[in-house]
Amino acid sequence: MMRTIYGVNPVMEALAAGAKGIERILVSQGRSDKAAQDILKAASMARIHCLRVNQDELTALAKGGVHQGVVAIMRSGFAYVSLDALIDAWKGSGKRALFLVLDSVQDPHNLGSLVRASECAGAHGVIIPKDRACEVTATVGKTSAGAIEHVPIAREVNISSAIKQLKEAGVWVAGVDALGRQDIYKTDLNIDVALVIGGEGKGIRRLVLENCDFTVSIPMAGAINSLNAAQAGTIALFEALRQRRK
Repeated sequence: MMRTIYGVNPVMEALAAGAKGIERILVSQGRSDKAAQDILKAASMARIHCLRVNQDELTALAKGGVHQGVVAIMRSGFAYVSLDALIDAWKGSGKRALFLVLDSVQDPHNLGSLVRASECAGAHGVIIPKDRACEVTATVGKTSAGAIEHVPIAREVNISSAIKQLKEAGVWVAGVDALGRQDIYKTDLNIDVALVIGGEGKGIRRLVLENCDFTVSIPMAGAINSLNAAQAGTIALFEALRQRRK
């Protein structure tokens, strides 16, 4: 199945990540600015075939997404990694573990934002469910600003089992929930930790929540008493990063 990446930053990040999976790059006939020239130059250096095409062809490939006049055609679908590989990479890094576990996040924009936040916060990987959740798509790649090319993502059949495997590896699991028992800003996250974020609307499922070692909440001061998945996950990731940089 053909996979596409669209947008200036996502395509540039794919090129920067080694360009091994790129079959060809299509650039709008109307783009001759520096960003387009940089992409063409990088593609040429990587010996990737580039074509100038019209806007309609790009829009069709991006399925209406904001492609910014640039689309990369990939040779294969997104390459997920195994949970074992995530754990091995963390242990080999010599750093405190930081994982993001997503329980049934279905909005591709939320998933893309969370992958981007994970990359910026230095997380070792993101874990998503195989069923009843968003997978990595072109929209996710665009929203992540290319972070999907840098953050390893595992797609697991059973999130509760994945959490148990993380715990067996020595990782503490914290559920980020509106009813969490501990204030996230008063909780020690400078430990080997996996942060669990629930899906839109229903939050973390009961069985998944029961498998968490502890739960944390983000204090609210306004009239609205909850954040969306991407906002909550970003705050939790950067609170963990803040504590590690103290």
